[in-house]
Amino acid sequence: MMNLSTILRWANYLTIARILMVPLFMSLFTYGYALWSLIVFVLASLTDYLDGVIARREGPTSFGRFMDPLADKLLVGAALISFTRAGDGLIPGWIVLTIIGREFVITSLRVAMVAAQGTAVGAGAWGKYKTSSQMIVIALGLLLLVLHDYGFDFHWIVRAAREVHGPIYFAMYVPLILTVVSGLEFLRNNQKALRELVVSNQTYPGDQDRFE
Repeated sequence: MMNLSTILRWANYLTIARILMVPLFMSLFTYGYALWSLIVFVLASLTDYLDGVIARREGPTSFGRFMDPLADKLLVGAALISFTRAGDGLIPGWIVLTIIGREFVITSLRVAMVAAQGTAVGAGAWGKYKTSSQMIVIALGLLLLVLHDYGFDFHWIVRAAREVHGPIYFAMYVPLILTVVSGLEFLRNNQKALRELVVSNQTYPGDQDRFE
């Protein structure tokens, strides 16, 4: 069972800090502070890298295995939603729904598996690629917006940064594909645990009589 000292390891402090940066990022982006949004996002991404380094040194905790991916999902989700609300929409809603929908399904399965089996499932290789690609594409997208807004339009990619079908839209297909692939990887790698979860939650006629 986790105690307070285990939960509050330095790696977990960084995870909590990343979660607290999410509303700050959204507020800055909403009010047009693209540069500060980029700074906050990069700092939040760095906490993800640092808490991974610390967790490998100190040893991962159940809290960290569950909350670290959740913090990443909240940060990425906030950025994607912000992109859809910028101008006429830098990325379409269906991309955001696909990515967030996958995260919701996999996170729900993780929670159910923790509740049923008492162990948190870590991210697989493709899950890590997915998260890295999301962070990189979002950071690059924010950088393009900063360059565009400050008049550094030295290249057509920068000039097209705020267009509906601009570079941010096309770049987002990389994390989109990796998001879908990593979701399939999770389902494949945890087939046995998921089958056990389904079986354990089935209700049989005899069980109803027992509890009535």
